Amino acid sequence: MAGVDGVVVQAASIGGDVVVNQPAAPPPERPDQLPPPAAVFVDRAPQFEVLDRVSADGAAGGRVAVVVGLAGVGKSALVTTWGARRGERFPDGRLYVDFTALRTPDGTAVADGLAECLRSLGVREEHIPPTFAGRTALYRTKMAAGRRLVVLDDVTEPAHVRPFLTSSPGCVVVATSNERQVELALDGAAEVAVRPLDPPDAVRVLDALCPDGRVAADPASAAALARLCAGLPVALRVVAGRLLGRPFLTPAALVEQLADDARRLDALALGGERVVSAVFDNAYRALDPAAAALYRRLGLLPLHDFPREVVDLVADRADGPLDALVRAHLLDEVAPDRFAFHGLVALHARGLGEREAAGEAAGLLSAVLAHYEERVRHADQAVMGDRLRIGGPPPPTASPFTDRGRALAWLVAERANLSALVRAAASNGHDRVAWRLAEALTALYLNRRYLDDWIESADLGARAARRDGRADAEARLRSVVSRAYADSGRLDRAGEELRVARELVERSANPVLVASVWEFTGRYLDLVDPPAAVAAYERALEINRGAGERRGAALATFFLGGSLHRAGEHGAALRALTGAHAEFEAIGDTRMAGRALIALGALRADTGEPATARHDLEAAVAVFRESGAAHYEAQALVVLADVLEALGEAGAAREHLRRAVVLREAAGADASDLRSRVGG
Repeated sequence: MAGVDGVVVQAASIGGDVVVNQPAAPPPERPDQLPPPAAVFVDRAPQFEVLDRVSADGAAGGRVAVVVGLAGVGKSALVTTWGARRGERFPDGRLYVDFTALRTPDGTAVADGLAECLRSLGVREEHIPPTFAGRTALYRTKMAAGRRLVVLDDVTEPAHVRPFLTSSPGCVVVATSNERQVELALDGAAEVAVRPLDPPDAVRVLDALCPDGRVAADPASAAALARLCAGLPVALRVVAGRLLGRPFLTPAALVEQLADDARRLDALALGGERVVSAVFDNAYRALDPAAAALYRRLGLLPLHDFPREVVDLVADRADGPLDALVRAHLLDEVAPDRFAFHGLVALHARGLGEREAAGEAAGLLSAVLAHYEERVRHADQAVMGDRLRIGGPPPPTASPFTDRGRALAWLVAERANLSALVRAAASNGHDRVAWRLAEALTALYLNRRYLDDWIESADLGARAARRDGRADAEARLRSVVSRAYADSGRLDRAGEELRVARELVERSANPVLVASVWEFTGRYLDLVDPPAAVAAYERALEINRGAGERRGAALATFFLGGSLHRAGEHGAALRALTGAHAEFEAIGDTRMAGRALIALGALRADTGEPATARHDLEAAVAVFRESGAAHYEAQALVVLADVLEALGEAGAAREHLRRAVVLREAAGADASDLRSRVGG
């Protein structure tokens, strides 16, 4: 009889007793369909905790969790491993539906997934309802009793999940998805976010997948491979597969093969299949046209991350496409209104952009360079005030920065992008933009000693200035970067940069530039030939005075005072530093006025005036703390600590040194000398 399941007795009129012997009902089916757990799995403790809470709450009603993350990040491995380890919680079975297998060109056959579940629950083929609604109803009836886990792998929309939800207190549904399923979260589903592995866990995975010892024997190369895979499990498996497939391939040799960004995705292949690219291709194909176009355009930009104004610059009505990329985990929101690609996704997006949107690349780069050049020049003005600028003042547009602190904070936040843009401008024929960016970026580097960035930017900018026929800009960049070379201990290179700069300005019509080059020469000579430094500063002072350049004259006087102090000429040093401080105050240069206070404090400490020295140094600390000039605040704190130790205030001195350690290390500078003084 259609629609009837079980024993059936059909009889006409019966006289007498009838005994019907019905066999005992078969036990309910206990499906166990989960794929085997990952052979190598680094515990995802926070994600396990969320899934444990969901399953523990199951007694109070049907529960659902959605495990989300970038394609290839290990969502399925997480769920199958968790399901295997928590098998005792589901004594009546574990169902598994692979939505990848249910997808067709016409859509996803959710009804077929329901039918597979019904078969697994013991429903015979002829009793599976033909309609979607009928299958959903029977599935929920069958799931009403018992405690079961249902895993829905690779869903793409809430409609894939909802038919499998029940009111059964023992049913737990866990779905995986590349996209955030916001509608399910609004209905109470727990979201379990899975991110790439951190470097130590990624190395552990590689080591476990390659048990022959090659990874363990070369920890430096193992760390490099983990970095090149950006912690993505699918990429780590490919790397391990390549090592296992070639017994004499070393991790170091594989690092070399993966080092080239342009070829890395091609190299992350096994058996001729570009495994990692294929994972991203599938995610990309699921995007709507507007989101796909934004993905390609962002991939063409030489940026580390994308502030919202840059997204708006490359796409009209970006809200929808941007939300789609974030939901699909192809773009991460790393801060409010700031977005970034995962490392390997960035390579994928760039490759697609170069193939499918190559004609847009030049225009996009020009637009982004113009956007950043305007902003960085306004930031330079806000941070440094009036100073020598070969590129001239910022454009006459309204500045986006209301004060020095905000401008400096923006420069720090955009540091990686600005370095990348100098490289992009210099390598794509935008030489004028390259050297102007490099010049303006000294506002950042003079206040935050990112020495490697500074050296690279100045070198690129100087070469671009030479190609642009601007000897003055080249001389400016080479003279200023001598400070970075000196600070990094490369005194020979600092001297060479200054030698070239002096040659470039020999016939310069800009006396302020000439004086500046001699001032930086003096600062170099302070380190290698102190008596000669005094002469260099005096020459810079004379040229500045002749040109009526007050700030330049004050700078030369300030550095001259420091040189005289080191030479033991304390009276002359005090006159020079006092005069420089007064002049900086008069022209409103608070940064240099603060530096003059540090120099005065150090001088007065050496001449037996610790109380006056303390006053000067505490004032300098306040100036730099308020302005956010961490490098100079740390410098003032160290000198102040010396003074306090001499005054017998060891506790206060240690507190200042601890603060200086924090400031130095935040800027990437070595603070080991200070740590030894505070005992750690």
